[in-house]
Amino acid sequence: MKKIFTDKKFFAIILTLLIPITLQNLVTSSLNMVDNLMIGRLGEGAIAAVGLVNQYFFIFNLCVLGINAGASIFMSQFWGKKDILNIRKMLGLDLVFSMLISFIFFLLAFLSPQSIIGIFTKDSTVTSLGIQYIRIISITFLLTSITQAYSAALRSIGMARAPMFGSLIGLAINASLNWVFIFGHFGFPAMGVAGAAIATSIARLVEMIFVVVAAYKSNDVIPCKLKELIGFNFDFIKMYFKTSYSVIINELVWSLGLTTYSIIYAKIGIREVASMQIANTINNLFMILCVGIASAAAIMVGNKIGAGEEEVAIDYATKLGVLAPITGFFTGIALWMASPYVVSLFKINPDTINTTITVLRMMAVFAPLRFFNVLVIVGVLRGGGDTTYSMLVQLGTIWCFAIPVGYIAAVYFKLPLEQVFFIICLEEVAKIGFEAKRLKSKKWIKNVVMDLDCQSMGITA
Repeated sequence: MKKIFTDKKFFAIILTLLIPITLQNLVTSSLNMVDNLMIGRLGEGAIAAVGLVNQYFFIFNLCVLGINAGASIFMSQFWGKKDILNIRKMLGLDLVFSMLISFIFFLLAFLSPQSIIGIFTKDSTVTSLGIQYIRIISITFLLTSITQAYSAALRSIGMARAPMFGSLIGLAINASLNWVFIFGHFGFPAMGVAGAAIATSIARLVEMIFVVVAAYKSNDVIPCKLKELIGFNFDFIKMYFKTSYSVIINELVWSLGLTTYSIIYAKIGIREVASMQIANTINNLFMILCVGIASAAAIMVGNKIGAGEEEVAIDYATKLGVLAPITGFFTGIALWMASPYVVSLFKINPDTINTTITVLRMMAVFAPLRFFNVLVIVGVLRGGGDTTYSMLVQLGTIWCFAIPVGYIAAVYFKLPLEQVFFIICLEEVAKIGFEAKRLKSKKWIKNVVMDLDCQSMGITA
């Protein structure tokens, strides 16, 4: 324990990555918080509608993040080898696949919004508001895919500040325009949920422009000719999917699982959907360090494995495996204590307030386990290239345990939200044994770029 906190080099590296990544996550979570606070003034129906639409966006976002995460495994290991040509090819491949996925989600949201909302609820008011919101924000799927691809590339080469500033600018624009468009100021009509969607769309456009410009102005790795981005061949694509398919499936499985949770909560009632939307928004604000540590871990471990320094990668993973749950413990305490004060900011009825506080305090109790699980799956195993194992753990615990028991509890036993949520949270307990054993075994170390033949990958100097 003492060795961890006295290793100045370890902390210097992790803080260089952790601070900007965490600040970006804080900005993103704050953006969602601002959205929910303002939309909450329109009523629980509006909160539920936006929350359910965000589940669709969440599935899309995690699909894109899966593609980005797969590319990041290679880009971080390529950066360890200082292989700039392959980094550019991987960025190009990331952009192509991300934009393809985003176009599919855009078409579905724009052309068939009622079908999407109908998956989650049959409530006519929620459906009507949800259709307004999803049609307008559908364009942001395309914008987000570009932002995420360039952000992943920048982080992989140790430049995490530009995505952070892009999110900060997006937050400021979104909050300002929310106030203008939702409630009607400066001569604009009060547009309610549609106004929130317009504000979000403009904010994501500005964020994308900032990140792309920064990517081409702040370094000499990403700026390149178009032919360098799209010069990959079939062997390069095959190499990518050999490692990345399981990351993409993992993100898809996880996102569909969390969306299924929303469907389960909707079976209990619309008020419960609103409660979970608020609880998740607040919890995400407190869990930013969790994602930050995991993202930093993936880059640190990947860089060292790519550079051939496997013992250093193991040392980093071991230290982070101790640091993450300790951080989660103190984060859980903060969440427990702050829950009543933060929930009171929302204009909801007393029953919903009490339910939301109870759910948040359950999240606080499970925080140390969640920090460790996210670190191992999103950080160490991915950074080490061991993507298939993490996929199997995620698939097994969510779909073979949490979803079946959660559905049975809500639909057949008619249990209240608090009890159903506690049962679903036991998934975190189920994961930890598999992950701790894998971490200790060191079988997660897989150098996916070792002895890469540039010519066979279609790379030309």
